[in-house]
Amino acid sequence: MNFDKIVKRVKKQFGTDVAVREDERSVFLSGECDNWADIVAIGKMFVTEGKHVVNDIALKGYLCKPERLPQLQDDALDGGDWDVVIIGGGISGCAVARELTRYKLRILLVEKHSDVARGASGANNGMVHAGIDLKRPCLKLKYGVAGNAIYGDVCRELGVDFRRSGQYVIFDSKLIRFLAKGTVKRATKHGIPGVRIIGKKEIAEAEPRVKDFAVGALYAPSTGYVSPYQLTIAYAENAVQNGATVSLDTAVVGMETADGKVTLVKTNRGTVSARCVVNCAGVFADKVAEMAGDRYFSIHPRRGTDLMLDPKAEGTPVQTISMGPTLKSVSKFGSGSTKGGGVIRTADGNYLLGPDAVEIPDREDTSTNSQSFDNVFGKHSQVCPTLRRGDVIAYFSGVRAPTYEEDFIIERSAKVSNLVHVAGIQSPGITAAPAFAKDVAGIVADYLVSVGIAVLPNENFDPIRPRPVRTRELDDESRDKLIKQDPDFGKIVCRCEQISLGEIKRAVNNPLGVATVDGVKRRVRAGMGRCQGGFCMPIVADVIAREKGVDITEVTKDDGGSNIVIGRIKEVRQ
Repeated sequence: MNFDKIVKRVKKQFGTDVAVREDERSVFLSGECDNWADIVAIGKMFVTEGKHVVNDIALKGYLCKPERLPQLQDDALDGGDWDVVIIGGGISGCAVARELTRYKLRILLVEKHSDVARGASGANNGMVHAGIDLKRPCLKLKYGVAGNAIYGDVCRELGVDFRRSGQYVIFDSKLIRFLAKGTVKRATKHGIPGVRIIGKKEIAEAEPRVKDFAVGALYAPSTGYVSPYQLTIAYAENAVQNGATVSLDTAVVGMETADGKVTLVKTNRGTVSARCVVNCAGVFADKVAEMAGDRYFSIHPRRGTDLMLDPKAEGTPVQTISMGPTLKSVSKFGSGSTKGGGVIRTADGNYLLGPDAVEIPDREDTSTNSQSFDNVFGKHSQVCPTLRRGDVIAYFSGVRAPTYEEDFIIERSAKVSNLVHVAGIQSPGITAAPAFAKDVAGIVADYLVSVGIAVLPNENFDPIRPRPVRTRELDDESRDKLIKQDPDFGKIVCRCEQISLGEIKRAVNNPLGVATVDGVKRRVRAGMGRCQGGFCMPIVADVIAREKGVDITEVTKDDGGSNIVIGRIKEVRQ
């Protein structure tokens, strides 16, 4: 690649001077620019086959916000000696931890938040992608297709709801419908089953909400949906059940290296040694790589906002649908930078609209705004005109972790021998995780064997994580039997979602030890209905306090500092 020509083009297009250097793995950029979107666009201009982009172009006048770290400071982990330390409790880290427990290894997973699934893994639409949007062979395609194929088996083992619903990509142009034949051909080549184009009559029968303007659709039957945070939680709980240790409120703040290896991992809860380190740090994966002296890629944060509809909303579609490319946007279809979102039914019966895709400089900016709301609703109400803004009961943002190459990085470091990178994991990361986690576990095991560590099968490994009881799904006979065994299952706390006291108590006493209101919410949905916890949150907080034997002023909504009750007005005599 002729970088001199690109530098000149950057100067002409953006008015920015860029300095470029390269080594055997990466292209390094430096300079200064006054627009973040331009910085990202410039970085993409230097993507070349076989190399990563490290983009150090600074945003003029921008003061980078410090990473949010846990308030907790202790020495609970200090001096610990582990075979494997996994950094990050998203879907990647938790799936890898679970797969590694198939071996007799001492495994520690550290997560800086008060629960797993607190990053992008807990703030996405949960679509299990078929892979039809990916044009070129890449790790996203490889692991996305492989992960999709085994999703049903994995979710059955982990007791997580999964429905292979299929997806309809709606066309409003006969020309786009004609061009979609190439997508069908490519899907067949990539081993994606059953993809076909359906006509106006068939789409009208399948999805009457869009029949007026749709000239057809691309149908991908292997698309499905799952609760991304419940799957992540299930992976983590099964890992703990099989011997792994998960340390929450634990951030990696530094590393020591010697002779090309990580020797010590420093956290706010003490310093530990590790024979192998797995970097699953999401939007901070390049920062973790830098701590280890192995910075050869950049993460550029990309925020996506989703809107949640009331499950009782009228006018929602029957199927999972999304708007296909228009004549104006067709060149971007399959670019890999965004899948465009859709109107997606969740595993819990709600519908989600979105997400959008906005490049941002702050890795932890999960804010929402009216512009994203309007953009998301406006786009998806086109494909389903019967949607109503008043049916939106919540909206949230997550921050994805793309590299400039828009592909996963799953490999052992070429520079730090005992460091494994699982980075750049964005959509279809939820889909791909069951597949790439197996390969990452294999990479770790092979490395440990190569340095003389015995890696033996864990004969006690149990892949089954029992599905949590949900009283609202039980028939009358089963519910009556359960209530006789434990009357708490007959006491409804969350009226919107019909969640019982028994379910909340079990959630509080989960294998990970999570004791926050949002931790309960993610496990049993108490507080996810139309009132968004307005009625049940005080009761949930009180249950946590009683079950954990702490004062209610110590109970938090989520991470440290989010205390719900800050003091007592007066003491009440019992």
